[in-house]
Amino acid sequence: MLRSMSAFPSSPRIAALVLAGGTGIRMGGEDKPLLPLSETQVVLDFVLAALRPHCAALAISANGDASRFVTWNLPVLPDTQADIGPLAGILEGLLWAETQDCSVLITVPGDTPFIPAGLPQQLLPAPAVAVSGHRQHHLVASWPTACRPALQAWLKQPEHKNKRRIRCFAATLGVRDVVFPEQTPDLFFNINTPDEYAYARKLVREGLTHA
Repeated sequence: MLRSMSAFPSSPRIAALVLAGGTGIRMGGEDKPLLPLSETQVVLDFVLAALRPHCAALAISANGDASRFVTWNLPVLPDTQADIGPLAGILEGLLWAETQDCSVLITVPGDTPFIPAGLPQQLLPAPAVAVSGHRQHHLVASWPTACRPALQAWLKQPEHKNKRRIRCFAATLGVRDVVFPEQTPDLFFNINTPDEYAYARKLVREGLTHA
């Protein structure tokens, strides 16, 4: 007998948040997501291209003047809690994802231009964290929007050494590792220095990326 359609699990509605709140100190204060990688595209374009086909909603986590992202016509979510780091951005992302009727939030740093195109699906079911080269990339992760109250409670704790560490909060959710193949460049290579920026531009110019 054929099973009814309701017997099959449906795919979750996914939202994605690009974390663009870093100060870029080692890049002279540059907005790393806005650095040109080709004649027509900046780092953010590469990140969004990998996420857009799989996500029902996209937003950018960033403080300061939101108009610098106007070209992309996406919501820009500022932190409402100061001095917390990326967890503050993830909280705002979870709150926003709930308003989009999404049950999963994917987070990706805005300076990782070579993420794989199928990343959102590969990080299901949530919670999950990307791993490559025996290293966990805790900003490249999937979060069930249902964990939002747990994160709010976590951030209301008295100050302690692990309060701002994503990996420590993720561990409370039972996050699982999703291991990606080791490649060159690493799928989660991120731009932190002028030398790394030059390397990324060279890879794009020579067509050596995985896209």
